[in-house]
Amino acid sequence: MRRLRVLALHGYGQNAHVFRTQIAPTCRACADEVEFVFLDGPVVLHPPDQPRGFSLVDEEGFALPPRTPVLDREETPRGWSTFNEDRTRYYGVDEAFEYLKPVMERERFDGVIGFSQGAALASYLCAYLEDPSAHPLFEPRFHPPFKFAILCSGFLPVDPPLPHVLQTPTLHILGRHDTHIGIAESLLLAAACEGARVEVHVGGHFVPTKPGWCRFLRQWIGAFGQGGRPEQVLSPVPKVVKALEPEPEPELDTPEIRCLELAPAAPALVITSKWMIWTAAEVM
Repeated sequence: MRRLRVLALHGYGQNAHVFRTQIAPTCRACADEVEFVFLDGPVVLHPPDQPRGFSLVDEEGFALPPRTPVLDREETPRGWSTFNEDRTRYYGVDEAFEYLKPVMERERFDGVIGFSQGAALASYLCAYLEDPSAHPLFEPRFHPPFKFAILCSGFLPVDPPLPHVLQTPTLHILGRHDTHIGIAESLLLAAACEGARVEVHVGGHFVPTKPGWCRFLRQWIGAFGQGGRPEQVLSPVPKVVKALEPEPEPELDTPEIRCLELAPAAPALVITSKWMIWTAAEVM
């Protein structure tokens, strides 16, 4: 059976090597069914290009100390475009499309995975592949719509805004403690996608790669190649059922704790206003 091919778009301040390293456990878990294709963003970043709150990150998603850019391709921070301080204006989005177009003309991808800025770019690709008439660079059609998109710690792009609600099946993976792209921002992107599935991990600004998450992604992606139903894939997040609070009881005139005097052979019973507690003698 042919492996599914997934276009992988790194985040701002990363590069293809860093993103590949970051999600390496997922790639290994999916190796029999999925081929991830990592591309470098066309923009080489320098310190002035990095607004506050953004930096090169390691494979765990933690920021690395600022340093002078190096020429080593595997360490050079890159992006898909630049933007102003409050991320309301983007510079170079069309150039990113022109950069990706030749790759997508000669290769076919079943889906896309994007992290942070890469997720925003992936949402653009989904929109314009669904409706090439929405952007002149996508006409005539040169690639079919993606079967799915995985958008990790993404945000809703605004310059330009998405032309319509995305119909491509999307999975949104968010970090509960993400201080770069907060959950509220990522949920705006999810709201722009029809039937979006949202999964939240307990970490920050990175893609989770614990075994449960790797297994989930393998099954979710694999469902698109086997005629399966991805919505039936179990969540990697355990469901926690909150215990019901006990009904308040009327106040007793008696003291809160009373010890009953029982025969020595009988178990001792402690009665409180809420609980009846048997001593160990009762369960022996």
